[in-house]
Amino acid sequence: MNRATRMPVLALAAVALGLLVVGGILLVGRLGAADATPAPSRTAPPSAAAPSPPAGPSASPADPRSTPEGAVRAFLAAYAAARRSDDPSAVSEFTTGTGSDAYRSVAAFLAGQRSVGKASILTEQRVERLAAAASGETATVTLDYTVSGYDTGLADASPLQTPQALPTAHLTVRLRLVSGLWLVDAYESHP
Repeated sequence: MNRATRMPVLALAAVALGLLVVGGILLVGRLGAADATPAPSRTAPPSAAAPSPPAGPSASPADPRSTPEGAVRAFLAAYAAARRSDDPSAVSEFTTGTGSDAYRSVAAFLAGQRSVGKASILTEQRVERLAAAASGETATVTLDYTVSGYDTGLADASPLQTPQALPTAHLTVRLRLVSGLWLVDAYESHP
C-alpha cells in the first residue's frame, strides 16, 4: 500500500474504532441501568401491595407515567434535575400542572434556595419500601426516600459543602390519572 492510500485507510480505521468504543460505552451503560431513571437509585423489590391498574390508551408501556410507581420515580428524578438547574419546569411533565401542590412545592423549594444563592447536586437517590394503592383515577404511593448530595453556589456552581446523606423521609404521593398518564398532584414528607 502506498503512502497516498494509507492515510485515508488509517483515518477510516480510526473513525470505526471510535464508533466501536462509543457504542460499547453506551451498551454497557444501558445494560447496567436498573431503570429508566436518569439519577442513580437503588430500589427495594416491589411490595406486596396490589398491582397498579393498567393505564389509559395514551400511555405506552415505556412511559414511566403508565404506572403510579413509575410516575413517582420519574418525578423524583426530574426533581433532582430541577435542584441542579434551579428550574422547576423540569417536573412539569410529571405533575398535574403548574398549579398543583407538587409543582408549587418544588418551585417554592427552589425559590428558597435561589434566595440564599445556592442549588443542590444529588449524588444518590434511594427509593425503598415503595407501595401503591390505586382506585379509579387516583392513586397513593408511599415510599422511603433517601438522598445524598451537596449544595453549590448558584452563580458559579462551586461546592459549598462536602457530600452528605440526609435523613430518610417517608413520602406519601398522591397521583391522578390524566389522559391515560399518572401524574403527581401532591406529596408530603414525614420524618
